[in-house]
Amino acid sequence: MAPASTLARTFLTALVASAFTQANAQLLVVNDNDNISYNTDTLLNDLTAAGFVYDVYDIPTAGAPPTSTLMDSYEQVIWYCSTDGVGLGFWDATAQIDILDRILAGKRLWIIGADVLFAQYGSAPLIFTTGDFPLDFMGIASYDVQSYGDDGNAGCPGMVVTPEAAGNFAPAFNWVFPTAWWVDGVTPTSYATAIYTMGPEPYALNGAISMLHFHAPETNVMSTLFDPALIGTFEARLEFLQQSLAYAGSTGVAEHVPSFGLRLSQNPVLDRVELRSAEIIRVITLTDARGVAVWRLVPEASGRSAMLDLAALASGTYLATVTDPRGQHSSVVLVKQ
Repeated sequence: MAPASTLARTFLTALVASAFTQANAQLLVVNDNDNISYNTDTLLNDLTAAGFVYDVYDIPTAGAPPTSTLMDSYEQVIWYCSTDGVGLGFWDATAQIDILDRILAGKRLWIIGADVLFAQYGSAPLIFTTGDFPLDFMGIASYDVQSYGDDGNAGCPGMVVTPEAAGNFAPAFNWVFPTAWWVDGVTPTSYATAIYTMGPEPYALNGAISMLHFHAPETNVMSTLFDPALIGTFEARLEFLQQSLAYAGSTGVAEHVPSFGLRLSQNPVLDRVELRSAEIIRVITLTDARGVAVWRLVPEASGRSAMLDLAALASGTYLATVTDPRGQHSSVVLVKQ
């Protein structure tokens, strides 16, 4: 017979899972890890223990990434790459289109992977430009450092929450190993908020941002550039998953969509797009993924719509903001040339 403590934990886990069944049934875990399968098993077991009900789409078994049609049926998608940095389905050209469809629809996406950037771009450092997925859809302006590779082979001792993190996150945690290797450190854009950084002092890469939330209007993408399966204790891993998914759910698109919003005639945009507002448009501004203003336009004729010629812009994500008598209303615009 199992020890009483084990039975008690099993019962408690089942009770918690039952309580979350209806509220969290719309969770899909995309396993994009064929490197260390134990890490995937750990993540899935921890999600179950934390009370989440989920489906799993296994890319190594399926042989291809999930379609947007499949992902659209879930409120939350976790795209899990663990520490795998070779041949990720995430960067497949078709998968990128399907992922963009999800992001532009304002649906939740949580990207996890210590080597998700390395798989596509190699070693740091690298400054992203308009048209690069990390800049446009993860809110990452630059890929700066990697633990172990850029800290004299020391590795990252742990994670420290940032003062600007809005959720209820643990102040700090460490790993099952003395240090974690190949954790990425990045610089976020103005449309992203840092959640965790490498640390603590006097670690050489202390303060390098490794988890962030991209929240341009109508978007909700969280990126974790380390593997939570390596967090030091079972309790800390459960806490991290519960806090992160609660944060992703509480920072949804609704808080970014204005009551009298801005509508686009199409999105993505090839060359021209019509903006429609509930009130007379006074000013239109367009900013790039870094938050830098591309141009500002005062329409010649008063009206509730305006046609914009975007043919001269480089492919990438921009933010269109309309000022009308009720205030400012924004929408993400994806330009594809």
